[in-house]
Amino acid sequence: MNHPTSRWQHGARRLLRWATGLATAATLATGAQAQVLAMPDSVNNRLVAFSAVDGSLINAELFPLAGGTPLHALSVGNEIWVSEQIGDRVSRWSLDGSLLGQIGGGTSGGLDNVRGMALVGGTVYITNAGTANGAPGAAVVMVSTSGASLGSFATGATSPSPFGALAYQGGLLVSSSAANDDIHRYSLTGTALGSFHNSATLNFAEQMVYASNGDILVAGFSSNNIVRLDASTGTVLATYTAAGARGVAQLGNGNVMWTSGAGAFVLDVGSGLSTQVYSGGGRYLEVLSVVPEPATVLLWAAGLLAVGAAARRGRRA
Repeated sequence: MNHPTSRWQHGARRLLRWATGLATAATLATGAQAQVLAMPDSVNNRLVAFSAVDGSLINAELFPLAGGTPLHALSVGNEIWVSEQIGDRVSRWSLDGSLLGQIGGGTSGGLDNVRGMALVGGTVYITNAGTANGAPGAAVVMVSTSGASLGSFATGATSPSPFGALAYQGGLLVSSSAANDDIHRYSLTGTALGSFHNSATLNFAEQMVYASNGDILVAGFSSNNIVRLDASTGTVLATYTAAGARGVAQLGNGNVMWTSGAGAFVLDVGSGLSTQVYSGGGRYLEVLSVVPEPATVLLWAAGLLAVGAAARRGRRA
């Protein structure tokens, strides 16, 4: 009769061969892609990758970014677009980190003090605050996925300092750093549709994302929290302490990742406690498809191996 330990060792060897083969194949495959939770580090000017499952650090520098205070990296087709707040542009990158071009930039680029973005259909909506370089002031600037200008719509009356955009019920939600309207609703052509949320609980709203159950998570910079809102009514459902929060994302394991000027953190929603997983200039979080370097692929394979080993230990317990 085969001893259980021998069967486990045989299975472990098979798992090791599988993980090694996976890593080798992925490394050798031209254009092999993987999904990560990515964040621009606006202090060190690099794109950082985290696990979308548990928030663990995968790669502290997927590729370097330009020094224009990179704020939000967004997947647009087979490119990664990065908004640059001080660079007054959106830089365009290949999936492996080659600079392809830019939208805006310069004295006639039409952008000034840009923040978060959203891709809805074939249009990228870019939040803009300044008036230099021919920019429209507090507004949402619209650009096609090929980079062509599609105009803009003003938000000054309702979102005086727009910071983020989120697709919502056929339109947009726009967050603002202004105290008089935290999050406002707009049609895709810019018609103001009323306030979605405004309260003392949330102050200086930055990134907004959908939680796994459809709620909306918002990073409150000045209110020092992550706020969970009912997606239908905008009512506050829960708050979590998060000092100087800028970016936010729901992780696959149910916890929440958030960022600040100090770096990136994973919030245990059960205990309400946060653990720092990265130090640097934290900004918005977004799931991106990237072409990983070989070392990163091997790290992912090692992670898969560890998961399999843990599962087998559980069977023996």
